[in-house]
Amino acid sequence: MNRNMAHDTAPVALERVLVAAEGGAGLIGLTRFALRFAAPDALVRLVDVICNPAALVPTLLLSYPDWSEAHRAMLRASQARLDQAAHGAAEFVARPETELIDLAEMHRHATDALSDAARNWHTDLIAVASHPRSHRWACRLDPEELVAVSHCPVLHVPTACLGGIDAGVARVLVAVDGSEACMAALRLAAHIVPTAAAFRVIYVADGRSGLRDLLPRGFFHHDGTRALADAQALMKRASRPVEAVVAETDLEYDDVASVILREAKQWQADLVVMSSSSRPMLKHPLPGHVVSHTLRDAECPVLVCPPQAGRATHAESAGNDAQPAATPEGVVSPPPAFL
Repeated sequence: MNRNMAHDTAPVALERVLVAAEGGAGLIGLTRFALRFAAPDALVRLVDVICNPAALVPTLLLSYPDWSEAHRAMLRASQARLDQAAHGAAEFVARPETELIDLAEMHRHATDALSDAARNWHTDLIAVASHPRSHRWACRLDPEELVAVSHCPVLHVPTACLGGIDAGVARVLVAVDGSEACMAALRLAAHIVPTAAAFRVIYVADGRSGLRDLLPRGFFHHDGTRALADAQALMKRASRPVEAVVAETDLEYDDVASVILREAKQWQADLVVMSSSSRPMLKHPLPGHVVSHTLRDAECPVLVCPPQAGRATHAESAGNDAQPAATPEGVVSPPPAFL
């Protein structure tokens, strides 16, 4: 078996799952859904985040005693929610753990605090449910920010989906751009998604790209065909049937994320999978970033895999002896369309 095949067929186990939902609502449903992608004996930690009560109303409207009592009341309510969620989760999780993150004590942003908690617990998967950006939640768990700072895959479920996620995962849409980061995300999905699920891999050529006038006609479609061929080969090695699609932005204000979201909606995808960035040197997503727009507007769960997590799994499955692929002299790699 060659090295690439060993990488693609090596088992991937998500053994430590951290689950958090804004306001603590829907933790049990979110946990059930996240465990569809985890190892059978995975450990689960349920997390609730309490903001500083002074952030709820202007500081001058609260005296110190009122602030202190409000803080204590929020802590009691949060701990009660966690205890209730842990009791319910005990029906399908062995020894669920709980953690209460108090932002008033830590003086930190909710997303950074949650990311640090996940890192300290050596989390393999963060599952988070949040309200739309327009919802003014006091300690919003912004999935875009969480993806930018997290070390492991992030499964984001819009709060509006929590009521219907028990139906299962039957259709999985994976966005690729030909980069190794996206192939790592596809590789992860091939191993953790339930075996009965159907896969569709999509490559979106951005017709509005400024490079369109500088590159030969049909360049992006050729690049897309090559990226999809690599994806199909990977899925074949993983014994997972897959449908491949090349799409193109065709409207004046269209973008890559819009095409992915339309395809997910029309195909009735239960899950969208993508890499957080094909440029790992960028710490935070740029404005207009495809992943940011997808997380912001998706009507179904989205699983985002950070490039460093994909590379770590890749190296470990090869016995830590993998060498970077050499680029043939004189060949310039095309810029990925999915950025």
